[in-house]
Amino acid sequence: MKKKALVIILSAVFVAVIGGVLLLFLQNNSIHKRIQGAWTLQSMDVGMGENRRTRDDAEFMMYIMEKNYSCIRDFTPGSADGKMLARADRDFAADAGTYEFDGKDLVVHHKLSSFPVLGSMTFTCTMEDDSTLILEPQYDKMVLPGLDIKPTEDGQMGYGDMAVKYVFTRME
Repeated sequence: MKKKALVIILSAVFVAVIGGVLLLFLQNNSIHKRIQGAWTLQSMDVGMGENRRTRDDAEFMMYIMEKNYSCIRDFTPGSADGKMLARADRDFAADAGTYEFDGKDLVVHHKLSSFPVLGSMTFTCTMEDDSTLILEPQYDKMVLPGLDIKPTEDGQMGYGDMAVKYVFTRME
């Protein structure tokens, strides 16, 4: 009788563990599919503390495929005049490569980039709904070999304000 009860309990625990693992896999797989598509920037938060503000004048488009991504962005302030927009050193960047996604963190690996070096960047990735993607950079996990670019305490980077949150809208 005790053996039968033990077998039943162990079987129930086994089924519960397998069910939990399967559920976790399906949830992660579901959000992995949901992040795929074409995205355009709705707004971005930059700076830290009292210097934090929201910008809605930046241009940023991203395409996430099954294993690859590509993006192009121009963070030149929207109030820039024609002379600034014609300058080659404006705040423009593009990159493409592969990515890893575990259901929470999105790690992009640059394979082609307008940056001076190839590296990787990690973002906390959440979806507000099926058409809103939120990426929050994790600068402590940024890898750019040969470059020591880290944010200052007041939220500045070597190139300007540090982005702390990107809110994208699905284009499809």
